[in-house]
Amino acid sequence: MRLPGLGVPVDPLTGYPLSQVVLGRLAKLKDVVWTLRLALHELDGTTEGSQPGNRCMAMAFTKLDEVAMWAAEAVLERPGGR
Repeated sequence: MRLPGLGVPVDPLTGYPLSQVVLGRLAKLKDVVWTLRLALHELDGTTEGSQPGNRCMAMAFTKLDEVAMWAAEAVLERPGGR
């Protein structure tokens, strides 16, 4: 989330601007998740944006999304969720 018209990234729950360290960590997390998502597609024999081939691979994608969510919570220093 950004402040209207300013382009300053803020935490949507607190409204405070995010530090450069936190922004860098979130960017790294995004890159890692993207790389893993592409690897899962390659292992599954599917293409980016397509549905997983079976239930187990669908669960792997779901768990990857869950990992990304919890890691972002940790980076944003939100202990125990919100």
